[in-house]
Amino acid sequence: SARAQLKDASVRVMDFTADEELEELCPVCGDKVSGYHYGLLTCESCKGFFKRTVQNNKRYTCTQNQDCGIDKTQRKRCPFCRFQKCLSVGMRLEGELAEKHLFPRAPVTHSSRADKT
Repeated sequence: SARAQLKDASVRVMDFTADEELEELCPVCGDKVSGYHYGLLTCESCKGFFKRTVQNNKRYTCTQNQDCGIDKTQRKRCPFCRFQKCLSVGMRLEGELAEKHLFPRAPVTHSSRADKT
């Protein structure tokens, strides 16, 4: 049935191993993609950059005109433009990272069991 075919196709798209050869290129820098990260196929470098930027609440500035070329060889030159490109191609917070960033947990206080008697 059409529903079964659609389910099979979606499972194939989302279920691959790192050993499989992915022919697509990272939409941020053009490097070889390694898997789905933050909503789309990206390379390991852009995955890590995006994660560090969000987790560490980094704020970047561009020394040029905020239109620096981002490619595999120059992706580290302007973090501002790289992060803007990550957002413009569709990288988004999701799952655990979004929860940690948007809803930080209050510090947990541990009490001893003796206090509860």
